[in-house]
Amino acid sequence: MPSICIDPGHGGTDTGAVGNGLLESHAVLAIGLRVRELLRPHMDVVMTRDTDEFIPLKERCRIANDAGVDIYVSIHLNSASNTSASGHEFFTSGTSQSRELANAIGYRHAKAFPEQKNRGIKLGDNLYVLKHTRMPAALTEQAFLSNNAECEFASKESTQEGFAQAICDGVLDYFNIATTDQGLTLEQRVVRIENHLGI
Repeated sequence: MPSICIDPGHGGTDTGAVGNGLLESHAVLAIGLRVRELLRPHMDVVMTRDTDEFIPLKERCRIANDAGVDIYVSIHLNSASNTSASGHEFFTSGTSQSRELANAIGYRHAKAFPEQKNRGIKLGDNLYVLKHTRMPAALTEQAFLSNNAECEFASKESTQEGFAQAICDGVLDYFNIATTDQGLTLEQRVVRIENHLGI
């Protein structure tokens, strides 16, 4: 069975980006926990954190490396001094397999959210967690919290569910795992997951 380390960025005293009261650390944890539930039927899942706590970057890499997982995905939301900046972008460590992973997740996100600006797949070999993990690794930046409209969009539970589903679908594509859910619309998937979680 394949394995993944999901790394919700920031946490605890490190809130990450903040927009209209929404903390990146809280939002990406919610997204990461949803990704875990979506992927658990298909693979072994390791989390760098599953609560609102600060985990140093070195420790995040150690968790993934010691677990010997097949891939690593770090989940983030973006921020920029230019408050009109918007869209999604995905970073890769630069290896061919890392590019394949980032491309798979980026494709699924772009397909699920065509209204968002697609800022593409970028080289992030200077990002600590991509540089110091030994497996194919990708980092997501799924929306800009510094943009008021996009922050409001990203704060919605349905949007975060969609972000999680896109990551899940991209990971499943990377491993060539087909599921019966892949023919469903985003709304149908949200309803199915909410029913499963008893929401």
